[in-house]
Amino acid sequence: MEEAREKYKDIIDMPRHEPDEAKHPRMPRYNRAAQFAPFAALNGFEESIDKASKK
Repeated sequence: MEEAREKYKDIIDMPRHEPDEAKHPRMPRYNRAAQFAPFAALNGFEESIDKASKK
């Protein structure tokens, strides 16, 4: 860890760029999370598994 800190010491504590909120408003967390939610490639698969397991 110390090796990495030493290697990047010139940039590690630089201030983070924040975009202009008027031009680029932040996306609500709920909408942002939806972008990264797993996608159901197999629609109905869960129901089929549940149905088969009840037999």
